Amino acid sequence: MYYVALSLDPLCIRKDLKEAQKGLGLIDAFPNVKVDTFGYTVDPENPYRCFYFQRWRAVMEGDLDAYGTIYPINGDEMETQVSTFSVVFNPEGKIVYEQVGAVVDRLEGNTQGKAAVFGLLHTAGLKLKASPGDAVFGFIQRFGHVVGGMGRSWSRKKDLPKWWVSPSRGADGTEQW
Repeated sequence: MYYVALSLDPLCIRKDLKEAQKGLGLIDAFPNVKVDTFGYTVDPENPYRCFYFQRWRAVMEGDLDAYGTIYPINGDEMETQVSTFSVVFNPEGKIVYEQVGAVVDRLEGNTQGKAAVFGLLHTAGLKLKASPGDAVFGFIQRFGHVVGGMGRSWSRKKDLPKWWVSPSRGADGTEQW
């Protein structure tokens, strides 16, 4: 399973991160994903934050079973855009926040601006918009949470750390503070 959050949401528990991809069949469809990670740098204004970059490459080598909808093997190669990631540690060295997959240049690669898991889904033929502020994708995410069994796109409110103040979830627009 690829442990990458699907959006900029608070997935604060490892089990929620695993659940985010439940039912997507990514390992069967893309068994040989290559993730190039590079460019580690410490934030000059926050010594507890480290930025780095990733680019994913893969070939669709099996059928994708996304919640019962089959996207047949197509043999297409995927190369995502470079994406920025960051990890924030506390003084004890424990991770307290991780931001994943902000695309640097949406015109790179061959996934129409989609990185990581969304790049894999795009290559398989599942063309989700999946952008912050997309109402349809937001509805799909919330519906999945209510119905259950389809994975989680964000952690339950009771599981969020007290310092997490953003009300944005999933495909919600990003509020300005």
